[in-house]
Amino acid sequence: MSVEDAIRLIAKTGYDAVEITVFAGTTGDKSGALISNESRKRVRDVLEETGLRLCALMADMKPEKEDSKHYSSLSHLTGLIQMAHDLCPEKPPLIQTILGGKKWDESKNLFRDRLADWNQILADQKGYLSIKPHRSHAMSDPTQAAWLLKQVGNPRRLRMVYDYSHYAFQTPERTIADTVDAALPITNYVAVKDAVEVDGKVRFALAGASDSWDQADVVKRLYEGGYRGDFCCEVSSQIWRGDPDYDPVAATEECFRNMEAAFERAGMERG
Repeated sequence: MSVEDAIRLIAKTGYDAVEITVFAGTTGDKSGALISNESRKRVRDVLEETGLRLCALMADMKPEKEDSKHYSSLSHLTGLIQMAHDLCPEKPPLIQTILGGKKWDESKNLFRDRLADWNQILADQKGYLSIKPHRSHAMSDPTQAAWLLKQVGNPRRLRMVYDYSHYAFQTPERTIADTVDAALPITNYVAVKDAVEVDGKVRFALAGASDSWDQADVVKRLYEGGYRGDFCCEVSSQIWRGDPDYDPVAATEECFRNMEAAFERAGMERG
């Protein structure tokens, strides 16, 4: 599905905003879909046509140990910020990324040093970046993200993505309440998807598709804590890569139904 057709599907389904994934092999990257000025103009036009707001670009920027690779990542970040401005000049979307790595104690100082350089690019180019704790990576908890951001001065252009699916089923147990409390001061974006345990392993599921927890609890606690940003329905690659019968239209519609119901249970209105 082209970027333009995906945007039309998302708008038709009823969503308010869209995130475009731009790392290698995904729709926003394939065949240089957003490389040329012409392709970016087509996306701008379809966003205007549908009234859908572009809220984020999902990237895959991992801090690099080698200086030469780090300098390449700075150039890549500059390009992503330019893309954000080209696609939505009035209000450029934020860029979100995971950080990778395996062990926090072995990675945190590298993350800190590279994020300081990333933040300088953000300030110079007027971009926004959100880092996401990931259950399988070195930074897996909001408190770790808070430590990193404090180390680089808690800059307003560098914040965190909250996604409870990465905290569920951890040992010791991490509740929605304690993770939201830790994340609220530094969160400017929220991703929503479910997670389930299968044979002792955690697998991701469509937002609201399981009974592992109630997404309404996530919505309500974030809202009551003062969060007023977006909630992005994320379809994990575990789903679309792992299921030969995966139907993107059905998944788009199911996530919308489930999250609209979650907002209603939480007593909140979208918008």
